[in-house]
Amino acid sequence: MHILIIEDEQQLCRSIAEGLRIDGYEADVCFNGEEGYSLCLSENYDLILLDLNLPGMDGLEILRRFREHNASTPVLILS
Repeated sequence: MHILIIEDEQQLCRSIAEGLRIDGYEADVCFNGEEGYSLCLSENYDLILLDLNLPGMDGLEILRRFREHNASTPVLILS
């Protein structure tokens, strides 16, 4: 399973990713909204973990735009 974590608190983001990797998941991380949105569109993720308060583009805007292109990938909001 390939997971994207979009979270601006870098230590938290890395900790979540490390825990997922220990459990056998592939996890990519990014720390701002614009990069996160770009990754959402350029990679095929099985799950996206998304923070709401992000620099550049907030999580709700990422979700709104992403859903215009992909309605099936699950997205969990971290807040």
